Amino acid sequence: MSETNMLPDVEVVELDNGFKALLVERGPLPVVASVLWYRVGARDERTTETGVSHFLEHMMFKGTDRFAKGQIDLQTSKMGGSNNAFTDNDSTAYYFSLAADRWETALEIEASRMRSCLLDPAEFASEKNVVLEELAMGEDDPWRPLYQATESMLFQVHPYHHPVIGYREDLERLSARQMRDYYARHYGPNRAFLVVVGAIDRARTAQRIRELFGPMPRVDERQAPLREPPPAGERRATLRTPHSVTRLCIGFPTCRMGERDDYALDVLAHDLGNSKNSRLYKRLVLKEELVTDVNVINETRQDPGALFVLCELRDGAPPERVEQAVREEIAGLVDEGVDKRDFARIRTQIRASFLFQDESVLDMAMKLGRFEAGAPEGYKTLATVLPTYESLTAKELREVAARYLSFHRAAVVWAVPAAAPATVGKKKSKPSRAARGAKAKSKAKGKGKGKTRSKSKAKTGANSKRGGSR
Repeated sequence: MSETNMLPDVEVVELDNGFKALLVERGPLPVVASVLWYRVGARDERTTETGVSHFLEHMMFKGTDRFAKGQIDLQTSKMGGSNNAFTDNDSTAYYFSLAADRWETALEIEASRMRSCLLDPAEFASEKNVVLEELAMGEDDPWRPLYQATESMLFQVHPYHHPVIGYREDLERLSARQMRDYYARHYGPNRAFLVVVGAIDRARTAQRIRELFGPMPRVDERQAPLREPPPAGERRATLRTPHSVTRLCIGFPTCRMGERDDYALDVLAHDLGNSKNSRLYKRLVLKEELVTDVNVINETRQDPGALFVLCELRDGAPPERVEQAVREEIAGLVDEGVDKRDFARIRTQIRASFLFQDESVLDMAMKLGRFEAGAPEGYKTLATVLPTYESLTAKELREVAARYLSFHRAAVVWAVPAAAPATVGKKKSKPSRAARGAKAKSKAKGKGKGKTRSKSKAKTGANSKRGGSR
């Protein structure tokens, strides 16, 4: 696989029951990574069962008809390997890294727990306390409540509205029977696919997959969620928190993963606030010393996602001044676009990050899985990722910025110390020339704490503010 052809040699195995496997034979190290990816996530949860996807992820390690409680982790450890899982808005994934002479045990484990998890009521009750404690720890994280509040304001109809970890009230009332029903509805061969990368015999692996997963019955097909209507204006909120630092999160609804605009948004996120060379860092951290940290996240998903701007203010910095500066820099990005030299630098960084994802078999398996699950063309999108970044033009970046980064589509949420004023508003002052220009353009058209999660990073794993691994 060369840089000019980023699509690895994938053998696709498809079974009559809808199960699919992507096999990549790769040496020279005698290791294998496998990822079983379920098209089941927080977006599939009904009212009163929020958090069940993530909770079920925990229970998948608590015993099956073949592997007793603790045996999955014990056997993995004895074989010198590792395993884990994660849940996000769109998916739940389980992964193993093992030596090539023993990795097929992972296939046997995954086949057993696809349809035969015990979901013992006593284990359910015990693990519920673990999940509730995890939720409480997340509430202590200063960024998670702010991120989730912004997300819930952006998505008021779509199920992206609720957090991956769920609401405490739902989790406390959730029963083992409800979880069993959810498991029976969603966990089946037609709602999952497997990625295997490493020192494998592809013919033997394909045969073993047919033996283990072929007899399994289909489950219900995935239902399309309610679509989020276009925002009708800027939405604002202020959280009063027990923390001593003031923080800001601004969210803009965007597009689906793998769409051309998604690549442009990656570049814009880098230029706006994803490095020490970015607009917001240079102005807010270095020049005006208003914030201690700033980040931009391009959080595209299987349904339209969002771009988030996050700032942590210095003690005593006026919030309205910070927000005004963010607005001006976004307006400047719309008006001026990305500087030619910065554009070249950003593309180089994206290319390097994308290539680094192929260093280990697990990273490659995760990248294949993320694209297969999230992009309209599945894993085949890998062949066009770098060429798409290279084909973006300065004019196109300005158009995309104008299309998505308009504040009449935004959610603006402040988290302030409990002793501070209850609300934070925009400063009542004359807008800057850049801001006036953005407003004029808008009229003419009529229209976690984390890093940018772009295709260059394969979007692996759950965001720390949204749920995560067990």
